[in-house]
Amino acid sequence: MDEVLAELRFDGLRYDFWQKVSIRESVDDLCASVQLGLTRPGTDEALGLTANTVAEVLIDNALVSTVRADSLTRNTDATSTAIQLEARSLGRELVDCQYSQTLSGLTLAEIVKRLCGEFKVPVKIDAPTAVVPDFAMQCESPANAILNAARAANLLFYPTPEGGLILTTPSKAAPVATLRYGEHFTSYSIVDEFKLRFSEYFIKGYDYEGDSALSGRAKDSGIAFFRPMHIQADKHGQGLGGCERRAKMELDRRKARAHRIDLDIPGWRFQDASNAWQLWRINTQVRVIIPHEGVEGVFLIGDRAFQLDDQKGSTTSLQVMPRDAFMGEAK
Repeated sequence: MDEVLAELRFDGLRYDFWQKVSIRESVDDLCASVQLGLTRPGTDEALGLTANTVAEVLIDNALVSTVRADSLTRNTDATSTAIQLEARSLGRELVDCQYSQTLSGLTLAEIVKRLCGEFKVPVKIDAPTAVVPDFAMQCESPANAILNAARAANLLFYPTPEGGLILTTPSKAAPVATLRYGEHFTSYSIVDEFKLRFSEYFIKGYDYEGDSALSGRAKDSGIAFFRPMHIQADKHGQGLGGCERRAKMELDRRKARAHRIDLDIPGWRFQDASNAWQLWRINTQVRVIIPHEGVEGVFLIGDRAFQLDDQKGSTTSLQVMPRDAFMGEAK
């Protein structure tokens, strides 16, 4: 496979000389993160990025993310200049801002469109959604409110290459590739992140029509000591699903994150069924085979990071986990 480069484009300018690259996306985050860095001899001028600049990040002429800069650092001495850019996709405003909004009788799709429209974040709805009787935020992050509502509906809400967001279901398409240890990758990690799990999930809800409190519980049998997680769900209405289902969803999602497989794959692309080179994407499935670990199955790509440095060259880090953990009980 030919070596490919990351490229930054904005205002008719193109920069493709980056020596350090990290481009990360997750099905649990509303914005992609981008870090680009270089060191060159001599004194360089600034890139020309401003707080308002919208830039495109491409790999092999394929759009990967559309971002605004979070920070731009230029360090200069007598012999060289180092530039470090940190940026996130356009959904970052939903994460960073504190906002108030009260909506009633709209579907989740309509709520998402309304909020994304306020912040000029493009959004695509790729799943049917139910009516949310009451949705309210008071001086809080829109990201938290939207993600809670999406999870209660068994849906994923994550960034797209155009900088916007997509509300959709976990992919059930066929695996895009097969990855066998020793052939396609030579290092992996099996991660047990116990801090993500709790002994019991208690969801507090409210039936607005019946004017009565609701609740749901799910217990993790693998945690034998008292470690509760209480979640207030009444802001987002009962129309998205029962509290019991939401509690089970929270349990399954956290267990999937707590026990996962991390893979380091050479390069940034894979060959599909037609032998065409494709970039790795989140919310796609891949078959993973690690014989001596007893691992052989189809997993969902939950996180993906393209990386480049002078030690390993270009690599892709994938976090894979069971798709069923994102599904919850059938609606």
